[in-house]
Amino acid sequence: MKIAFIGTHGTGKTTLAHELVSKLKKQGIDAGFLGEVARSCPFPLNENTTKKSQIWIILSQIIKEIEAEEKCETLVSDRSVLDGYCYYVNKFGRTKILEPLVREHLKTYSYLIRIPIRKEFLKKDKVRSTDLKFQSNVDKQFDILLKEFRIKYTGFTNKPQKTNEEIIEKVLKTL
Repeated sequence: MKIAFIGTHGTGKTTLAHELVSKLKKQGIDAGFLGEVARSCPFPLNENTTKKSQIWIILSQIIKEIEAEEKCETLVSDRSVLDGYCYYVNKFGRTKILEPLVREHLKTYSYLIRIPIRKEFLKKDKVRSTDLKFQSNVDKQFDILLKEFRIKYTGFTNKPQKTNEEIIEKVLKTL
């Protein structure tokens, strides 16, 4: 099984993924964690991203998932291949080269969990942009592509904003 949290940066996906792995392990499930590959990208990110950056992230995500899938029964990732593509589309628009690859790889996920922007989760660090407009623009790409690609996912509203515990509980019920 492969589970991925999806959404723009600064929504708490990494924390949620860690919490889900912990809960699954407590239930006796062999669960593994795959963290965000963008942090190791050697090229510009966020508003300054390049096509090379996003292609590197998309391909690295696929490769890391393929490697990690063999090491555990259930893989939980704090990103999916769609994430990198949403950032690409936000800056450069759609591409006939990457889109078929992204669409095909999306079929490999057992569950996608869409995390909306949650107030006060975006923290300044040395990687993520804190520009709220940029965050919102990327977030909108998820809604557009999920609908157009007809991708099944578990989603949450941010009104009222859900706690991590509420999200994890719903995810566990969905699984």
